[in-house]
Amino acid sequence: MVTDMELAALAVRLTDEAGTEPLDVGRLLAAFVESVRRLVGTQGAGVQYVPPGDVEVRTEGTSTGLRALTADAAAWGEGPGYEARTAGRPLIDLDVTGRPARVRWPRWVPRAQALGLARVTALPLADGDATVGALVLHGGPGFSLGEPALTRARAFAGMGADLLSLVRAVQQNRDLVGQLEHALTSRIVIEQAKGVLSVRRNVTVDEAFTLLRNYARAHRRKITEIAADITEGRADLHAL
Repeated sequence: MVTDMELAALAVRLTDEAGTEPLDVGRLLAAFVESVRRLVGTQGAGVQYVPPGDVEVRTEGTSTGLRALTADAAAWGEGPGYEARTAGRPLIDLDVTGRPARVRWPRWVPRAQALGLARVTALPLADGDATVGALVLHGGPGFSLGEPALTRARAFAGMGADLLSLVRAVQQNRDLVGQLEHALTSRIVIEQAKGVLSVRRNVTVDEAFTLLRNYARAHRRKITEIAADITEGRADLHAL
């Protein structure tokens, strides 16, 4: 059974990755699958992740071969990770060496077997009511994911999904703050330019803005660009 210490150790590592600047989701996913592989005791692990409202599938794996297989499976729309992600249902300890698996996943199975993989478990990653990805655990011949290991894997999948949701919220907030900062900076520059024009052209502030806006339209430039030229002394004020 997964211990509080193991969960805490994984949480610390993933939180450290999530706190890097700039935020790198790829590094976070890589740290996630490697930690899960080690703590659950599987031969390898992979992950597919698609944030809500996005279309790009982010993938990672614990080896070069698994990284390539996980990415190709997402592109093919095939394999246990794709099924768990799109159907929102787990696939537990499946044998992928027989004919049923080859019929089900004709491109994925030969590649998996070439990597020495024989059994697979895929667990959905949920963000609220939406399934945003899947954690895939790979084992070699003779490997079987027992109940204690499966319990650990489920706990780690839940933690990973929660952290990815938090990272997405943080990124959205960062983007919003950046947009607001840009808008505020632009507004300040425009107000400064209006003041300069008002004094230099002996017009009201409203008239100065009209001059600024008309000039920008006539020359197909942004008002903020013209305003910056004015405040930085690059503009011919009599041309406005």
